[in-house]
Amino acid sequence: MQTPRDIQSQLRSLSIPTEQRPTPQRAGRSRAGWAIAFVLLMAAGVPGFVFRDRLAPMVRNMAAAVEKPASVELVTVSQTLPPGPAAALTATGKIVSDHTVSVATKVSGQVVALYFEQGDRVSQGQLLARIEDVLYRARRDETAARVERSKANLAFQRFNHERVQRLLASESAPSIEFADARRALDEAEAQLSADLAVLEFAQKTLNDCEVTAPIAGVILERAVEVGDFVAAEGGLGANANARFANIADMSKLRVEVDISELDIARLRKDMPCTIVPDAYKDRRYTGHVLWIDPGANYSKATVQVKVRINDPDEFLRVEGSAQVVFLTEATESVVASGPPAIWIPSSAVETRSDGSTTVLAAVNGRLRSRDVTVGRRQGDR
Repeated sequence: MQTPRDIQSQLRSLSIPTEQRPTPQRAGRSRAGWAIAFVLLMAAGVPGFVFRDRLAPMVRNMAAAVEKPASVELVTVSQTLPPGPAAALTATGKIVSDHTVSVATKVSGQVVALYFEQGDRVSQGQLLARIEDVLYRARRDETAARVERSKANLAFQRFNHERVQRLLASESAPSIEFADARRALDEAEAQLSADLAVLEFAQKTLNDCEVTAPIAGVILERAVEVGDFVAAEGGLGANANARFANIADMSKLRVEVDISELDIARLRKDMPCTIVPDAYKDRRYTGHVLWIDPGANYSKATVQVKVRINDPDEFLRVEGSAQVVFLTEATESVVASGPPAIWIPSSAVETRSDGSTTVLAAVNGRLRSRDVTVGRRQGDR
């Protein structure tokens, strides 16, 4: 068995001259080679107690020197607006319109034409349907003829009144004849006024045979078909088939949500909100609390809150569902607090001992330290 002194001389013979030592690029492989050599020596039966004091620290240093390369995660940043305000409460409600009008007929008759479908957008005064107008047109024409007859009679009575007035001035006619001429003239004027009123009524009835949209909006429902008979009067049973359609004004929309009584104290009037319709999850609308019901629903333990949608568009659906996020502050105030800035992860910022902050920027494929000024912090950004 070899003595420890012989082993030490053999180990010294394994040293590598300075000119033959590996370059820095191969240093990692060299250190790994030392670790492998140590394992081979141990396997050859070299006593462990010889290396306990001398080689053990060397092996530990070698193991520490063989390090894994540091991982670097590159993040592409750009100027963006600061994150939005925090949410105080989130609830789901129903989208409704401020003005929903039921379009009904004013005259009775058979529907002969329809010019709208469910879901159509219509403007105020747009023609929606026609009702058979043969009888109403004949009645208007008859009344117009009576008006012409009344006008002719009035012209005659005026001429006769002037004639009798001249005879009375020359004492060629009695005063009773003048009074009778005056009475006939007044009756002719009254008759013409009455016939004109009847003509106006007949014309209005004829015009009502054309059903028009009372407001601008979207057709929510169509309740008639061509050939149906609609009635304008005659009690509840007749009114049931008087309705043509329902129109909702899409320029004034709100979301009605039921809030638990335990959470209602967190809301206030004019509180800013963000509305996300269920039909289009990628769209966001701003709004504010319009009205908080002064009463509550005892059976549900809820309070109704109405949220105004500021700028509604064609993507919103009346009677559809929407999620409302009640915000602690207005989004406009966050934007107005400063211009767009660069937002980065907080872990990318290094703080020096003197209080300055730096980040590592990738420049031409290499990492360079850059001094930065940290502004607002929110969350992990």
